[in-house]
Amino acid sequence: MKPTSNPPARLRRWLAAVAGLVVATALAAPRPASATVIPWLSLEEMTGRAEVIALGEVRSAEGGWSEDHRIIVTRVTVAIDRALKGGPRASVTFEVPGGRADGQLMIASGAPAFRAGERVVIFLETAGLGAAAHLAVVGWNLGAMDVARDPYSGRDVVRDRTGNALYVGHDGRVVRPEPRRGGPAELGAFLDEVTRLAAEGGRPAAERATP
Repeated sequence: MKPTSNPPARLRRWLAAVAGLVVATALAAPRPASATVIPWLSLEEMTGRAEVIALGEVRSAEGGWSEDHRIIVTRVTVAIDRALKGGPRASVTFEVPGGRADGQLMIASGAPAFRAGERVVIFLETAGLGAAAHLAVVGWNLGAMDVARDPYSGRDVVRDRTGNALYVGHDGRVVRPEPRRGGPAELGAFLDEVTRLAAEGGRPAAERATP
C-alpha cells in the first residue's frame, strides 16, 4: 500500500485549529505605540515665543474647516481670568489642528485637545499669513497646561501634557521631561514665575547675565 500524501481528517482539523489560534494571538498581541516627535521648548523659550499667555476657562471648542478648507481644525475660545502676556482681554480664540466637521474626524497626533469647562494655562503665538493668520498653541501640547484642584492640599496646581510624545532638543537628542520635585507646580507660584520670565523677555538666567 502506498502512503497517502494527505493527512487524516482528524490531523487536518487539529492543524487548522492551531493555525487559527496563532493568527488570533498575533492579532491580539499588543503593538508598540508610535510617538509624535515634537521639538522641545523650555518654559523660558515658550514664554519668549508666546504673544499671549493667559490663565482661563475654556468656553467653547468647535470643529470646522481651516480657511483654505484643507484640514479640520478646532477653534477654541477661552475666557481669561488672568493675562500674563499680551495685554488685558476678556477672552481669546485660537485654533488647534484636528477635530470634527461635516461628519468627518481628523486626529492631529501631539496637538492639544480642549473641552468646555476645563481650566488651562495657554501659550499662544501667531501662525499662518495674511487672511489665514490665527493664534495657535506654542509647541503643540507643550503650550497647553491643565489646572486642577489638588485633593490633598486643596490648592490649584498646574499639570503639563507631555505624555504620548517624543521630544527632541536643539542638538537633535531626545529630551525626557523631568517631573517637578514635590509634584505638580502650585498655580500661584507658576503664574508668578511665568510673569517674571515674560518681564525678562523669556530668556534663561545665563543669557540674562550676559551684557
